[in-house]
Amino acid sequence: MVSSATMEGFLTANPGDRISSEPQTIEEKAKQIAVDKYDITGEHIQVPTYFIVNYPNGETKALHHVRDAKAISDVIRQMRLEEETTTTQTSSSPKNINGLIIILGLAIVGLFLMTLIISIGVF
Repeated sequence: MVSSATMEGFLTANPGDRISSEPQTIEEKAKQIAVDKYDITGEHIQVPTYFIVNYPNGETKALHHVRDAKAISDVIRQMRLEEETTTTQTSSSPKNINGLIIILGLAIVGLFLMTLIISIGVF
C-alpha cells in the first residue's frame, strides 16, 4: 500500500511529501527537497517540496508540490501565455540584418577576387 490515512493526516511513501505541522519561513521551505534519487537511466532527479512563486503584485508564496499542484499548473500556464505573447511581439518587430549584409558583401568580394585571380592566370 502506497499511503494510508491516519487520524493525524496522510502518511505517504515519500517523506518529502509530508507537510510540517510547525510554521516555516519561505526560505526554509525553498530548501526542502521532496525527491532526490536516480532514475532507471541513471539521471539524477531532484524535486523540490515547495515551488516558490513571485506574483506580479509582489506577493511571494511557497506552493507544495502535491497539495498545491493545481495552483502550480496555473502558474506555469500563465508563464507560457506571457512567453508566447512576448515572442509574438518580438517576432513582429523588424529584424536586424546588418550582419547578414556584411557577410554577403564579404562573400561577393571574395568571389570576385577568386574569379579575378583565375582569369589572370588563364590569360
